[in-house]
Amino acid sequence: MHLKSYYRDILITAGLTSLIGEVYFYPFGTEFRFTAGVIAISFLMLYFSHIPELMLIPISGVAVSAFRIFLSIVVRHTSFVTALNLHYPAFFFYLAYAVFLKTGKIKNLLNAPVNFISVMALADVGANFVELFIRHEMSLDYFQDIFTMVIGVGLLRSIITFSLYWLIERYRLLIVKEEHQKRYAELLQLVAELKAELFYIKKSTWDLEDAMKEGYEIYRILSTGSESRNSEKIGKRALNLAKDIHEIKKDYLRIISGLGELLPEENLEGMRLSAIISIIKANTERLLKMSGKNVRIHVFIESDPVVKKYFSIFSIINNLVSNALDAIENKNGFIQIKTCIDSDWVQITVEDNGKGINPKDLPYIFEPGFSTKFYEDGSISTGLGLTHVKNLVEDAGGKISVDSIEGKGTIFKVMLPATVVFDIGG
Repeated sequence: MHLKSYYRDILITAGLTSLIGEVYFYPFGTEFRFTAGVIAISFLMLYFSHIPELMLIPISGVAVSAFRIFLSIVVRHTSFVTALNLHYPAFFFYLAYAVFLKTGKIKNLLNAPVNFISVMALADVGANFVELFIRHEMSLDYFQDIFTMVIGVGLLRSIITFSLYWLIERYRLLIVKEEHQKRYAELLQLVAELKAELFYIKKSTWDLEDAMKEGYEIYRILSTGSESRNSEKIGKRALNLAKDIHEIKKDYLRIISGLGELLPEENLEGMRLSAIISIIKANTERLLKMSGKNVRIHVFIESDPVVKKYFSIFSIINNLVSNALDAIENKNGFIQIKTCIDSDWVQITVEDNGKGINPKDLPYIFEPGFSTKFYEDGSISTGLGLTHVKNLVEDAGGKISVDSIEGKGTIFKVMLPATVVFDIGG
């Protein structure tokens, strides 16, 4: 399981929080401090939204406490026990902060600024009081001053955090507007589907070519044998069949030519693999809203090369994700898309926790027409999705494999040659 980028993001967050946390002041003349590290962890929690706050924030709290202990020993020359007693309460601030933010569902409030700032400020205030309680600094004589200071700092840090996040989001939307991205995603989806149809039209021309040869061969055999009235009729019908099939072939070729002119060629500059996956994720999430399924989509991009043949790669990943979505029936599920570079190959895996595949069916899943999916009206699926994926992968010089446990889930692994499909230097 390639989770290097996941752990890397956690380490980055813990490191930055520890360093920025050294910007601080002592409000009450004790070891209790207000730090800028809380702003850092709050912003990074939103930036790395795929990491649960109950994991990210407490780990950062451990790092902050450890870093403070280290500095106390090295700079102040205090003993380890003294440094530990001074700084371990900071961990409980971060632990309480994570619990309060999770309880308040902070990540769901980004579109409601007032609610977001209120919940984050309350979490900040609550976590500060937890730390003050552990430090035995909840003095009733100065409670009014303590309360006012804690509220003010909590509100200020929450406003700064939201402002930073808002500025980053506005900058992102200036580069790619949401409406433009949505329309482009739909266009790319359409192009990919047309490319798929184009592939099968081409395949039909090969089948028709074979049928035409067979029809002409029947005609040739029957015309060279001892001729009877019936054999002449059969010979003529076979010749007419060959002529008709030849006409159909020419019509198909005209369709292919017309579609080929309508569909754009892949951009020479290519697209980032992350951009392709982002479009697929957005499309799938829209489908999920309509279907009512509770499915989470996780993306882990260890390597993000430029894709030359991005229509084909889009079709491969999109079909596998659609297949995974179909496999998840009436339960909470997840779909995981991961990419990494393995030697001269780029590896793409799509994993789900759906119903899995019957071991008896595994040898046939890439065969044209094979399907176990039935629609509500009783009709069966065309069974061409995985066949199309396999053809695209093999046309690119790659290979595809599948591991599945019935009742637990399925993993499709696609290996594509880096030099043929991708521009690693891009």
